[in-house]
Amino acid sequence: MWVELATLLIIGYLCASRSFAYLGLPWISLYIGEIALAAFLLFGPQTSLGPWLRVVQRAKRLRRFECLLLVFLLYGAFQALHGVLSGYPALTAARDTAFNYYPLFLLLGVWVGLKDKDFLRRVIRMLGWWNGCYGTAWVLLLSQLQWKMPGTASAASMVPLFGQPAGSMAALLGLIAFEPRLRKVWHLIALNAFVLLGVQVRAEWAGFVVGLLVFAWLTKRLRHMVAAGALVIALLGVLYVTNFNLPAAATRGGRISIGYIAARAVAPINQNLADNLAPSKSVNNFAATANWRLVWWASIWETVHARAARALLGLGYGYPIGNLNPLIPPGEFIQTPHSDFFYALGFSGWVGVILFGLLQIELLRLLWRSYRVSGQSFGMMFWGAALAASLFEEFFEGPFAAIPFYLLIGAALAPGLLATNVARAPKAARRNAPRFSPEEEG
Repeated sequence: MWVELATLLIIGYLCASRSFAYLGLPWISLYIGEIALAAFLLFGPQTSLGPWLRVVQRAKRLRRFECLLLVFLLYGAFQALHGVLSGYPALTAARDTAFNYYPLFLLLGVWVGLKDKDFLRRVIRMLGWWNGCYGTAWVLLLSQLQWKMPGTASAASMVPLFGQPAGSMAALLGLIAFEPRLRKVWHLIALNAFVLLGVQVRAEWAGFVVGLLVFAWLTKRLRHMVAAGALVIALLGVLYVTNFNLPAAATRGGRISIGYIAARAVAPINQNLADNLAPSKSVNNFAATANWRLVWWASIWETVHARAARALLGLGYGYPIGNLNPLIPPGEFIQTPHSDFFYALGFSGWVGVILFGLLQIELLRLLWRSYRVSGQSFGMMFWGAALAASLFEEFFEGPFAAIPFYLLIGAALAPGLLATNVARAPKAARRNAPRFSPEEEG
């Protein structure tokens, strides 16, 4: 049951994002992620040695992570109390602590990875199909439908029935990492590359590039990376030759075409060049979304460092951080500054930034151990891609990115927990990486 639950959460969140996140009891702010986490903590998997949560507490190689996680959880509770005592809404303060308790999903991911050694490869292939097919339908049609998710009338903003797909980056990196012959999955790569370009989230583009660089550094399989790049270039060529041009989603603005895609990528860096690729009105909007973030981040930095106590402990959970951005219309509620560095700094100060950084460094250490054991690079690739994307977009504080991240990373680091010998150099690990038989590839 728990393997199926982890699969559902990964596919659901990455494919349908916000609409999937609102499944549950939204009228009392109880959603599927919190329900799944409560079920895992109270009725989690059983092993021959007892409940999984008790067994995993005795795992020596996870002890450092568990100690950091405990401190991170306690600090989140402290920040919630800090916010309530400062007069901020208790419900908002409690909701902001998700940033601290989402890492608990990593323990479920570890269990799944130990239980099913082929879990990651199989779920990536499933994600490639689901995100590719649903995402293509969303880009071409579903994003234009203004249908609301039932039961979400009290949400801060409209929750669409068909959520924006967010799994292209993970699917593409996973297919490149797990598939020994890309020509067998060229159609999945093409579909997910089209969705990645069509959804037009620049943070995902940046994350994907970082993930590819990590893959090249770890594996030295440059021909594999070039083949994947050639498929993406071929897709761009098809869009150019066919003069593909469709309206983008209302939430994204602009249109889906080669010119608009290039303009969106270039606008934050060189607006004059972007003006040659798309109409100035659209280019101004593309550049404005970057300026909107920069203004907000500068305001957060200045406000937090106005006092030593704030710099150390932050403003507390529940603080209306959207008020620090003069470009947000009055009355519009946005509680994330679209950067996890500034999220941690604004709400919890440098103590929170350091604790989150230590938690991620420990995950990197565990992933590196797993890579040296198995030779499988996906965990390192996805970790690097996610960290890069989180600097420019909502990630670790939102369920549709954070929960799949911790589940996938937990499964990726599982092989390193069982191995007793990691003396092999990374090059030897690559040479001895498991290869799939033709029967398994089919």
